[in-house]
Amino acid sequence: MTPPSPVEIEMAPHANGLHNLTLDGIDLARDLLSAKENLQRDRGRIERFTDSWFGRANVRKMEPDLMPVYDPSKPDFLTVLLPFHDHPLYQSAPEEFKRIALSCGWIAYNEKTVAIESKIVSPACMHLIDGEVSGFPRHHFRDSVAQALTDESFHVLLVVMATGVTRQRRDLNDLKLPSFDLVASMQRHQEKHPEKWKKILIQLATAVVSEVMVSEYLSRLSNAFDIQPLNRITTEIHRRDESAHNGLFKSLGAVIYHGLNAREREFFVGALSQPSFWFASPELDVWDAMLEQIGFPGSKRMIADCRAQRRAKGIHLDLTTLETLFADLGVESTLRSRAFTDNF
Repeated sequence: MTPPSPVEIEMAPHANGLHNLTLDGIDLARDLLSAKENLQRDRGRIERFTDSWFGRANVRKMEPDLMPVYDPSKPDFLTVLLPFHDHPLYQSAPEEFKRIALSCGWIAYNEKTVAIESKIVSPACMHLIDGEVSGFPRHHFRDSVAQALTDESFHVLLVVMATGVTRQRRDLNDLKLPSFDLVASMQRHQEKHPEKWKKILIQLATAVVSEVMVSEYLSRLSNAFDIQPLNRITTEIHRRDESAHNGLFKSLGAVIYHGLNAREREFFVGALSQPSFWFASPELDVWDAMLEQIGFPGSKRMIADCRAQRRAKGIHLDLTTLETLFADLGVESTLRSRAFTDNF
């Protein structure tokens, strides 16, 4: 049954108890109807992902000739992606240090990818496969989640191999990186909550947001034809799978959300609001460690200035992606409003 429109309510006679039918009631009815329709859409999207995997997934069709000849004359990374690319100390540095810094950027980019896949997304997939999420119909979607987990393992192998080439060719085998903010922030948030179900929902929320945002993260390099060909093609292979994962994890998030009780839903929505901040981190601690190891001139001053500038400007996020995610998951308007009020 289609709920009456606000205009019909306004024109209806206030008799026979009709005055008890409020606009809030109409909003709730619409939310419920929309949620049911969206859930059917999400189930269908997950099933299509499962059916397409055998022909789509790059783990099944990786060929040696996809790997081009390494070109040492090409930079390994995009200068604009360095958090200090416009700092005078970077701009005036000798070209050899700029080149090594770009190689560090590529290595960090991939090591962060490994951290996302291994410490955020893969454990989230296992929670779903093992049936540890309240109300999630795991037997219906186990194949889809297992396929995604296989993709993620392949992505780890892919970027480890590509990074290994860079480390060897650029003489950076001994470069060590500290933990990334994205992973550390998720773990700190989990530590605040002793309840296992909350830790799991934080893991799942971080995985969903990461999978939604990682496609944009990858697209810049996959379209950069002036960087090292090996690096661009590696990123493009990864991006193809992640473009499919974007829709899959939105749909999984919706199924998870609608299987939770009211208390769990509210916590899950709040948890979804946090990873956008963490994902946007410029990872200055990682850069500080890398630049010190390669002896980049003036690196301490450069990173300190970046920190000060970030504090002064504050963190400004484009919330469009999160708003769209809430809409795709079918989050009720009251919970959406509360999440934005509490977190932004």
